[in-house]
Amino acid sequence: MPPPVFVGRKKAITDIENAALRAWKPGASGHGEPKATQILQGAPGAGKSSILAALNARSRAHRRAGAPRILTLNAADFQDISGVYRSLASAVNPREADRLFEDSRRGLHVGGAVKLMGTGFDGAMERGRAQTAPEPTMRAFADWVLAWSGADGARPSPWNFPLIVAIDEAQRLPPGERTPVAYFVQAIHDATTKLPLTLVLAGLGDTADRAGKMGLTRGLNPHEVGSLAAPEVDDLVRGFCKRFGLRANGSEPNLVELAAGAEGWPRHLHFALQALGDEALAADGDLARISWSRAAKRTADSRLRYNRAQQSGEMKAGDRLVAAVMRDLRDGMSWSGIVGLIEMHVADEPGFRLPESTTSEKFRRLLVHQGALHEGADGRFRCPIPSFRRFLIAEGERCLASDPVPARPPEPEDQDDSPSPF
Repeated sequence: MPPPVFVGRKKAITDIENAALRAWKPGASGHGEPKATQILQGAPGAGKSSILAALNARSRAHRRAGAPRILTLNAADFQDISGVYRSLASAVNPREADRLFEDSRRGLHVGGAVKLMGTGFDGAMERGRAQTAPEPTMRAFADWVLAWSGADGARPSPWNFPLIVAIDEAQRLPPGERTPVAYFVQAIHDATTKLPLTLVLAGLGDTADRAGKMGLTRGLNPHEVGSLAAPEVDDLVRGFCKRFGLRANGSEPNLVELAAGAEGWPRHLHFALQALGDEALAADGDLARISWSRAAKRTADSRLRYNRAQQSGEMKAGDRLVAAVMRDLRDGMSWSGIVGLIEMHVADEPGFRLPESTTSEKFRRLLVHQGALHEGADGRFRCPIPSFRRFLIAEGERCLASDPVPARPPEPEDQDDSPSPF
């Protein structure tokens, strides 16, 4: 479901919809737009899933021919690649997809059905036959589309819209260029099947890097999903009050102050509005009667719990190192600069160690996945959530104060062991 109030992200939504429209080419020899993959990447809580939900709501509101529609998948869905193709077929033509799968359950493996069905769905195929059935492919899917849509043009195709294939949690997709998942995304990215499909990958701050590891090396269009601008925050708060019938009654300064603590970060704004809603319920929607101090405390407590949840076990094991890196981080540092910063502190400061079985590169990736670092569209890194950065620095310094690290013993002075001339 889309959030009750959605603001901002206009460029990302426009770019995704325009890419889908360019892939829809009725009257041409084929559809598709190669090298047009859109990437939504940001730290946890940035609102990437909300963008996909908003796109879905827009597509449902505009069901005219040629208007983009969206199929939203999750990286976990790709544990069963056959299920992914079933979802894709159903998004394109539910009636023909149901007929295909019903025929397969009855053993009527005609045309490209068995290729598309692969190892079977819901255990429908016999075990022996399922083990020998080929995996579904985008080529087999395209053949199936041509089979029912009338390749000779004698029958009008009921597929009359471009389809956005969006994969959420894309940082969890397996790396490698020769996997069923990789072949799936490569076919859409390269438009090899001439179908009106557009790929969107939504994930954490290194999703573009993960896409490259899957063979999508050119034509990636990253969108940095981060904090909302101040006017967008104002729109969000006003829209929330209007959506739920809350009467400000002169409480506008309190609303501004409550939202300010979130620093524009969507997840923290959610905490603020949740606290506001809970307090407003007890006051029959009259904001002049609520306890703003209680709302502020509830918001701060939620933010603290969230920060602690984002501090993984590996980060706790290296809390002093994390604090040092966050303290010395400069916005716009490069990939190698971040790794170098980690290695410098490990080498130079006693007690600053990497967690067991972790390299500096893995530690950098961990900081990205937990939201401490974010790779922007320019390939440079920064901390996307200022309050999380302050939290991590404070946690490391608190641990250092309560359990100080012994000072490194001084290096022995060089001694001249040559025989004395006297």
